Amino acid sequence: MDSSYFAVQRRALEIAGFDASSPKLHLKHPIWAGILVLSLISHNWPMAVYALQDLSDLTRLTDNFAVVIQGSLSTFKFLAFVVKRRRIGALIHQLHQLNQKASKNEQQLERIKRENRLDGFVSKAFRNAAYGVITASAIAPMLIGLLGFIRVGIFRPTTPMEFNFWLDETQARFFWPIYFWGVLGVAAAAWLAIAADTLFSWLVHNVVVQFQLLELLLKDQKPQNPHNCQLTTFIHRHRLALKLAEDLNHIFSEIVFMQYMLSYLQLCMLAFRFSRSGWSSQVPFRASFLVAVFIQISSYCYGGEYLKQQSLAVSQVVFDNCEWSEMPPEKRLLWKMLIMRSQKPAKISAFMFDVDLPLLLWVARTAGSFLALLRTFAP
Repeated sequence: MDSSYFAVQRRALEIAGFDASSPKLHLKHPIWAGILVLSLISHNWPMAVYALQDLSDLTRLTDNFAVVIQGSLSTFKFLAFVVKRRRIGALIHQLHQLNQKASKNEQQLERIKRENRLDGFVSKAFRNAAYGVITASAIAPMLIGLLGFIRVGIFRPTTPMEFNFWLDETQARFFWPIYFWGVLGVAAAAWLAIAADTLFSWLVHNVVVQFQLLELLLKDQKPQNPHNCQLTTFIHRHRLALKLAEDLNHIFSEIVFMQYMLSYLQLCMLAFRFSRSGWSSQVPFRASFLVAVFIQISSYCYGGEYLKQQSLAVSQVVFDNCEWSEMPPEKRLLWKMLIMRSQKPAKISAFMFDVDLPLLLWVARTAGSFLALLRTFAP
C-alpha cells in the first residue's frame, strides 16, 4: 500500500483524540477531546441565545442556527464514535487484514488501490472544504478589520461569528480570547466532522472492494469442470462482504439519521443568508460553510448508492460465469439461491430511509421548500 492509504482518516482520528492504530480505537487523548467538545458546547450556547433574542430578525436566526446545527451534529458524531469505538476499530482492523491478504495478488491489489484512490477524492474534497471553513472564520474578520484601519485609521474588532459571549468583545483585552475561542469552536466542529465523515467514505469503498474481489474470483476461477466449481468459497466471500456492509450500517445508522434530519435545515438556512442583501465579515465563512455542508451530505449519498450498486452487480457476474447447461441440478439450485440473495442489495439505512442518490434529491427539494417558506416571512 502507498503512503496515501488511510492517511486522511488516520490523521483526522488522531486530531480527534483517537488511536487509529488500535483495533479497539482507544481514546488516546481524552483531555484534548474534552476540550474540543467543551469548545463546541460553549460556542453553540451563546450563538443559540443570540439568535433567539430577536425572532423577527430571520437573517440572524438562520445564520446562527446553521452553525449550531453543525456543532450539534459534530458533537453527536463524536459521542457515537466513543460509544461504538470498539466496533469501529474492529471493522477497520478487519478491512486492513483483508486488504493486506488480497494485496498479494496483483490484480486484486489494483482493485484495492483504485477504490482507495476514489475514496481519496471524496475524503480530500470534504477535508479541504472543512479546512476552508476554518480558514475563512479566522482570516475574514482580520481582513475586514485591516480594511477599516486602512480607510479610517481604526481597527474595529469583529469575531468569526456573531454571538453573545459572556465577555464584551468590544473591549481590547477581551477581543482576542473571544476571537481564538470562536475559531477553536469552528475548528472543533470541522475536525470532528472530518474524522467521522471521511472514515465513512473509506469504510464504504473498502467494503465495496470485497464485492469486487468476489467478482474477480468468479471471473478468474471460472470452472472448466462444472462438477468442481468452488461454490462454498464464493458463498463464504459473499457472506463476508454482506456482513461487513451490515456492520457498517449498524455503526453509522444513528449518525446518518441525525445528519439527514437536520441537513435540509442547514442548507435552507445557509441559502437564505445569500438571498438577503448586505455584507459582513461572516459572508466568506457562510459561503465556505455552505460548500462544505453540501459536499458532506453528497458524500454520504454517493457512498450509500455506490455500495448498493456494487453489491447488486454480483448477481449478474454469477450468472455470466456459470455453465448452467452443464451443471448438476443440485448445484444449479444452489447457484440460483446465490443469485437470488445477491439481488437483495447491501445498503446504508437510517431507520426511516435508505441513503442513496434519491435521498440527496429529497434533501435538495425539502431545503428549497423551506427556503421559499422563509422568504415569505422575511420583510
